[in-house]
This record gives sequence, C-alpha cells and structure tokens, in this order.
Amino acid sequence: MSTSSLKEHKHWPDIANPTTKYICQLFKDKGYEVRIVGGAVRDVLQNKAPKDIDMATNATPDQMVDMCKGAGVKHILTGIQHGTLTLMVDDTPYEVTTLRVDNETDGRHAQVEFTTDFQLDAARRDLTINAMSVDVEGALYDYFDGAKHLQNKQVLFVGDPVERIAEDYLRILRYFRFYGRIADSDDQWDENTIAAIDKNKAGLEKISRERIWLEMQKIVVGNHVSSILQKMKSLALYPLINLSEKHFSITDLDSQHKVAYLDDLRPVTLLGYAFHTKDHFSELRKQWKMSMDEEYIGQFVIKHRGEEEMKYFQDLLVDTPKHCRHKFHMGFRELCRSRGEAGEGLLKAVTEWVVPECPLRGDQVVKHLQLPKGPLINKYFTLGKSKWKASHFTLTREEILDGLLEEYSRSKR
Repeated sequence: MSTSSLKEHKHWPDIANPTTKYICQLFKDKGYEVRIVGGAVRDVLQNKAPKDIDMATNATPDQMVDMCKGAGVKHILTGIQHGTLTLMVDDTPYEVTTLRVDNETDGRHAQVEFTTDFQLDAARRDLTINAMSVDVEGALYDYFDGAKHLQNKQVLFVGDPVERIAEDYLRILRYFRFYGRIADSDDQWDENTIAAIDKNKAGLEKISRERIWLEMQKIVVGNHVSSILQKMKSLALYPLINLSEKHFSITDLDSQHKVAYLDDLRPVTLLGYAFHTKDHFSELRKQWKMSMDEEYIGQFVIKHRGEEEMKYFQDLLVDTPKHCRHKFHMGFRELCRSRGEAGEGLLKAVTEWVVPECPLRGDQVVKHLQLPKGPLINKYFTLGKSKWKASHFTLTREEILDGLLEEYSRSKR
C-alpha cells in the first residue's frame, strides 16, 4: 500500500472542513475510525473541488444510529441494509457507510457482510482510482495504486477485471464513463480490461435500463465520446443496451459535442443529434425509461436542429399554447446551448422577445365571412393567423378579416 498526504493539495480544505472534522471527531470519541472515500479523494488529487463527501467507517449501522442519537445528530436510514446512514449536519447530507465485503453477487445485486478492514472494503470497489481513502489528518490510503494510475491517466479495475465486472455488469459502462473523464487521449485502452469486457458483455442484458441510461448520460457529455462509442460498437455492446447501429449516428453526436456548451447541457440534448427520426429516438426513450422532459427535449432537437432563423422560432412560439411555453423554452434553450457560441445570439433574442397576441378569433372570422358551421371555420382562421405571422405580426384584425373575405369571395365564384 502506498501512503502520502493530501494536506498540500489545493482543495484539501474542501474535504477537511469544520463539518467533516466534527463528524470524524464524533466517531473518534466513540472509538471508531472513519475516512473520506471515493470520488472526493479522486477529485482532490485532480485539483478539483469535490462535489460530495462520502465516508466509510468500521462502526456498524446500529452503532452509528446509537452514536447519532446520543449526540443529537439528525440522521436518515438511507440504505441501512447496505450499511449506509446519512448524517445531516449544518443542513448538509453526509453519507457514511459501514465497511463491507460482497459475499454473493449475481451481476446486479450483492449479499453484503460488514467488516472492520478498510483494505477489504477497498478491494470490492470497481476501479483503483475509486478505491482510495483519506483520514481527516490528510493521510492517503491507497491499496491498489490508484493515485499512480490517476497521475498516468489510466483507468484500471481493482484486481482481476473479469471478477470485478461479473460482480456488477454495469461496471462495463462505468469503465467507459471514467475513461471519458480520466484518460487524456482516445486510444489508451487497456487490452486486459477490453478482453474482460468482451467476456462479460452479455451480462449487460441483466441491468435495468434506468441504470443504463444513468451511465450513458455521463458518457455522452464526457471526453472522447466518439472513440468510446466506437469501441462499444466494435465490442457489440449496442444490441445489449438497446442501441441500433443503423439508426444511431456517432458522427452527428460527436460533431455537436465539439461545439456544445457541455457544462450545463442535458445529456439527452446531445443524444438527440444521434437520431434522424423522432420514432427511433422515441423507441429508445421508452426502453431507457427517460423522463417526459427528456423525451420533449430529444424530440425538439431532432425536429428543429436544422433551423437557424429567429422568425422560425417566433412562429413556433406563437403557435405554442401559453400553458406549454415553458416546455418550448426548455427545449429551445437546450438546442441553442448545444450550438455553443453560435447559439448565444438566437437564445437571447427569442428569450427576450415579447410574444404578441394574435388579434384574430374564430367567432370574428365566422361573423365577418358569414361562414356556415363546419371545417371552413378552422380553415380560414388558420389562414388568417398565417397571414398575420407572415406580416411579422403587424397586420391588424381588420386587415386580416378583409383579406380573408376577399379570398372567400373568390372561392365562391
């Protein structure tokens, strides 16, 4: 095991904050050991601010509950069967999980047994870069050379990749996700890992489609997306996760990925560019159980991605019922953000535009043209609204009605 200190790293204070120190002291006072684990350690080593701080301890779940009750700390039984308790301190959640080993696995779920050995707990984790831990004093515990692999931009499984993947087949996609986050080139594939994925790939069929979509979201907005998707395709993973080689365009997705503002872009926006028809996207949406908002955004991108004129989107917005315009703005914003700098002006112009009210009503058309009941009412109302839109929304009601009357009169001659 390699050991070093994280105290000199830029974002160490983000981990060793007063709240974290308080929690660690709470455990220490009761004779338990607790460390920060996983993503927070990896982030600090990459000079990134950690998003979440998760902890692991040799205290059992029952011991943690008793400790929290005694100290008056609010806590939530998040996943108590797996040993996870969420401590609410200063209105911030901190997940603390009892050290464990996975005794029995079926590729999706594990039968866990609690342990007091930090190394055994680290050995059950997926990747070496996720198996590190650090105590509140800054001592790094790195049993599988995760820090070295991180420095070398390598993504490797802990121990035997065949065994790790067989424990949870979703780790195949997690490998590709972290490759996009860690690797600094698109051809750093570890051949042993790729062989292990190929051997275990059938297990992906066992994984819930919601979990597939969660990982794919992170893959499509990560780095090296074209290389990753090509590698997945070459390994024949597509049919196992409901992707169609025929109807899924890596090239189109990658081209948009290169220009898009990725920081706050929803992954489904980029995914939409991989499809040429709404039907094929909609089928995947059902299989991956995407949300209704995600379906709307994907469909919006597919339908309108070739449009660039402000007037086109003004007409679209005018035709959108008021109670649905929040949806329009959601889809429109995503479309513009996917265009990067090229979409900024259009986004600002349409967002700030005050939508005019159409001056025409159906009953006015009926009265002015003396229309009988039937389909002619909708025909001439729609025609009148189209004339108003074509005038850049400048025609008055009288001008529209007079024009309609003239056309209606000609049609009866």
